[in-house]
This record gives sequence, structure tokens and C-alpha cells, in this order.
Amino acid sequence: MRVVKAAKKDALLRSAAFRHGAAVAVVVAASLLALPLRGLTDPDNLTMVYFTAVVMIALKLGLAPAIVGSVVSVALFNFLFTPPYYSFEAINPASYLTFGIMLVSSLLAAVLTSGLSSRLAEADQQKTETRLLLDVARALSSAVSRSDVEAGLSRLLSPRYQARVTLAAGTAGAAAVTRLSGLVWQVPLGGEEVGGDVLLLERGEPGDASDAARLELETVAALAAQALLRIANAEAAARATANQESERLRNVLLSSLSHDLRTPLTVLSGTVANLARMRKRLPRDAMEEVAQLTRQVTRLQTFTGNLLKMAAISAGHLRLHREPYSLLEIAGATLQRLGEVKGERRLLTQVSGDIPMIDMDGALIEQVIANLIDNAIQHTEPEGTIILELQRQEGQVRVSIRDDGPGLAPGDDAVIFERFKTGDGSLSDRKGGGGHGLGLAICRGIIEAHGGIIDARNNPEGRGACFSFTLPLGGASGRLS
Repeated sequence: MRVVKAAKKDALLRSAAFRHGAAVAVVVAASLLALPLRGLTDPDNLTMVYFTAVVMIALKLGLAPAIVGSVVSVALFNFLFTPPYYSFEAINPASYLTFGIMLVSSLLAAVLTSGLSSRLAEADQQKTETRLLLDVARALSSAVSRSDVEAGLSRLLSPRYQARVTLAAGTAGAAAVTRLSGLVWQVPLGGEEVGGDVLLLERGEPGDASDAARLELETVAALAAQALLRIANAEAAARATANQESERLRNVLLSSLSHDLRTPLTVLSGTVANLARMRKRLPRDAMEEVAQLTRQVTRLQTFTGNLLKMAAISAGHLRLHREPYSLLEIAGATLQRLGEVKGERRLLTQVSGDIPMIDMDGALIEQVIANLIDNAIQHTEPEGTIILELQRQEGQVRVSIRDDGPGLAPGDDAVIFERFKTGDGSLSDRKGGGGHGLGLAICRGIIEAHGGIIDARNNPEGRGACFSFTLPLGGASGRLS
């Protein structure tokens, strides 16, 4: 309500009728002030009172009201200060020359004064605009969030435009164009880099913005866009720094934990081996406990080895011992090693094209294939089928392990190769590497160190998942950075 009243008052003060009426009132007031001096001085001296009134009108109300004031001044001077009084006639014909000179002089003073007033008003307007933009720049430079930007704009623009100032976000703003008419004015802040935000001014009275206001608001919008982009970049940098620090601490923890576990596990493994050698002197039930303990110690040793390898990969210290290897022989040896754990599942091999010798770290690639097959075994029914496929492509060899298990849940393919991230399969989590979420992460580190790519997806033709990796036929750096 207050905004509406202020807008109506401002509109009234700017109307032509009001300004012309005010000009007549000023001239009448000047006549009343000069009237007591009519018999004390020459009437020509009183013309200065009217000149002063016209100058004041030109300064405050503009040229058109000053012209009206000049005409009314001559008429009132004739009516009140030229004999016969209270008549528009003049006894002395020379008085008409005085009237003409007075009118011309008044009009000239009005024109000159109005021009000076306009220039002063323009200078004052430029000063106000410069001050506003400076205040906006200062307010936005200290903003650390979107709400700070919006609060700063509202504080500085609301009094100036008699409007409620907000930032509109989302897809609605992305297609907006500049509109500075009606009740709601809107100015887009920028493109996709600031999310298509729009500066909105909800005004109490409809109206059109002047060219100066349009330029000012577009400049403010540009400053706001820069502030929002700076805030977004600062937040992204803070997140990246936090992630890097978290990654560094995690690598330190992995390395420390794995080294601290190796010694006691080695002692424990030797103790269990000694107990196994004394099996003839131990009861049958005790030997079953020793066998169970042996399996758990082996599992812990595998886990510790994976931790060490993961720490080396994360720190960029994984070095490859490259030699020419036959990928077919490595795959065959891996299948033979896993023959005892596959149970009744069928392990099939498919080869497409001539698979050449590849310069690679044979032990690490064997571990990758073993991890992926073991992962497939965990997620395949006892009577299921697992297929190991080797295919030569242009400049590389692709190795794929397909199973007919439940497949990957939506979104698993994006996180399944990250450390300590597991999938959501219906039989068990797709973890690989002993169920700790490290096996698949190690596979990715090894393959990327070889210059290849590893991925996971569901089989397009039916049930199950397919894990694939590529190995380039050329050389690679030999070190993960």
C-alpha cells in the first residue's frame, strides 16, 4: 500500500497540469510579495521579482511551466503595476515596449535556466546511477551465497524503483527475455552458467522503464550474474579441496592399515600352518576349526593385499612390469585356477579374431580377469553360465565377462568401480575382491594404468551383466597418475 501511494504521489508531481499550476502559483505569490512596494519604487524595478520567479520555475519545474510563468508574469505586471491599475490597458504606449522586453527577457531566462537545470539534473542522475552501481558492486563482492545476492539487490533497488526485487531461478528463467513494462519488470542475468536466473521487479503501478533505467538494470543484472558465477566457482573449488583432502586422508589410512595388518597376519598364518602340520595329534573337531581359521586368514591376507594395491593406485605409484604376453594363455590359466570355486557353473570361452601378443603386466591382468570372473561367480546361480570373450578390435583387444545373473540395478554402472562402493544385486552386492568394494576398483586402476577402459552394463539380449575392459595394442605410460 505504501508503495502504491508513493507511486501515485510521484505520478502527480510529474503531471503537466500540476507543474503548470505550480508555475502560476509561484507568479501569483511573487505578485503578492511585490504589491506592497508598488508606490515605493519605479514599477520597472519590480520586473526583477518576476524574473526571479521565472528562473525558479525553470529550475524546479522545467521549460514549459517557465514559459507559462513568463506569460502570466507580463499579464500580472500589466494588471497590478501599470496605471491604470487592475486593468490590462496602459496609459503610456511605451509600456507595451516594456511588456515585450519583459516577455522576451523572461523567455530567454527560462530557456537558459531550463537548459542549465537539465544539465544539472543529468549530472545528478549520472551521479546517482554511478553511486548505485558502485553500491551494488560492493554489496555483491562480499556476497557468499545466492540469498546474499538477492538481499543486496533488494536493499538497493527496491527504494529506487518502488518495487519488490527478487531473483527467479529455474527453467522458467532460462527462456526469459528483457521486459521492462507493466507491473512486473524482468531482466535475464545471463546464460546457462548462472542457471538462467532472472531479476524481477514487482512494481505497485504499471509503467515503462526509461532508456536510462533499462541500461542501469541490465548493468545490475550483469553484476549479479558475475557474483553468482563467482559464488558457484568458489563452492566448486571448496568441494574439490575437501574431496582432495578426504582422498589424501583415505589413502594414508589405507596404506597405514594395510602395513599394520601384514605383520600380525603373517604370524597368524604361520601359527595356523603349524597347527595344520600337527593334525594327527589334534582331534577331528579341532582340525575343522583350524581349516575354518585358515580360510579366514587367507581372506584377510587377500584383503590386506588389496588395500596395499589400492593405496598404490590412488597415490599414482602403481608401476607396470611390461612384457609381451599371450592374453589367451593368461585367460586359460585364470580359468584353471578358478575351476575349484566355480562349482557347477559353466565357464565358457569365446575368441573372435586373431589375438596377438600384448605388451602388458601379465600378473596384474590375470588378477583383473580373476576378479571379474569371481565377481560373476558370486552373482550367478549354481547352474548358471559365465562366458569369457576375447575380441580383437581396431587398435585394441576387448575382454568381456558375461553372466546370466540378476544384472545391475539402475545407477550401479556409474559407481560400481569406485572404492568401497557396491552394487545392489538381488543375490548379493556386486563387490568383487572379497566383498569389500575394492576388487573392482583395483581392476579399474590396473586397466587405466595400461591405457585401457573398463565398464559395466547389463546384457542387452537378456539377464545378467557384462563387465568389459580394453587393452591397447600399442604402448602406454606404465604408471597411473
